[in-house]
Amino acid sequence: MTHRETILCVDDEEGILTALRQQLGARFGQECEIAVAKSAGEALELVDELEREGDRLAVVIADQIMPGMKGVELLEEVHRRNPRTIKILLTGQAGLDAVVYAINKAGLARYIPKPWDEPDLRLTVEKLLEKFRLEQERPLILEELRRKNSELEALNLSLERKVQERTQELESLNQRLEKLAITDGLTGLYNHRFFHERIALEAERCQRSGHELSLLMIDVDHFKLYNDKHGHPAGDDVLRAVASLLMEGRRANDIVARYGGEEFGIILCDTSKGQAAELAERLRQRVASYSFVYGNEQPGGRLTISGGVATIPDDATSAAALIDAADAALYAAKRAGRNRTRVAEARP
Repeated sequence: MTHRETILCVDDEEGILTALRQQLGARFGQECEIAVAKSAGEALELVDELEREGDRLAVVIADQIMPGMKGVELLEEVHRRNPRTIKILLTGQAGLDAVVYAINKAGLARYIPKPWDEPDLRLTVEKLLEKFRLEQERPLILEELRRKNSELEALNLSLERKVQERTQELESLNQRLEKLAITDGLTGLYNHRFFHERIALEAERCQRSGHELSLLMIDVDHFKLYNDKHGHPAGDDVLRAVASLLMEGRRANDIVARYGGEEFGIILCDTSKGQAAELAERLRQRVASYSFVYGNEQPGGRLTISGGVATIPDDATSAAALIDAADAALYAAKRAGRNRTRVAEARP
């Protein structure tokens, strides 16, 4: 028997539950069960039932203000039972303390205020559902690795050919795990986590060697406007295309990463501020001249990027300070009208 994933919506207002069931059912109804509950107690009964039937509770969307057990308390209990379940707090009245509590105690993944934007809700659930499925897949991969290792230990030396085959399978699985850990799923670039690990390493290295380290922070101009007008799938296509343009002609030791949302970071080892600024301009012109779908409907008649450049030792002495300096230069480019590059002002 195939067990489906469940998205559970909890709210004491019937109208809210109806809207959530309709909106999420239209997008996820073919792949998930959309369950609803009017109270935390009713929700926990459903959680118990799912556990008994062997179904996977993928996402819980809970209102904060409910009679009896509050939303964050419900999410904390769900987290205790199912740590991998994605928890979302949906409310118009939760203060910052409640949100922080939910993050620390319940593993809260996202806070969505009321009233919500339907496309944003669907996209949020879609991305978090992807994360849930990846986390479900990870133990299977690790279990497969353990099984293959056991097989290797049991093989006789005379079975050299089979040993080689199993070793290749192990390498493939390890590569897949490594890729999951450092790669952004949408663009194929390095992810935010790897970016911070690498820039910290390179900053320490250049401090020892005295070499220069430059950072280029890039942001897609008016990206929210593009998303709102043409939809998130079209916006995803833009991010993938920009990522491809940023990768063209890069050096082997250049690190191109998706920093978050529509922002990208490029770590440039042994590169002066002037050289980094020249690269930033080339990339800006490359993106501005590219024919994006609906690009002519953007402000200025084309889709563009802005960039900020900073360098160690000119503008910073640490990785964190380098990021801050490049970000400040990026925002200066935004304030100056976008579709331009700015370099950080040298430290006094």
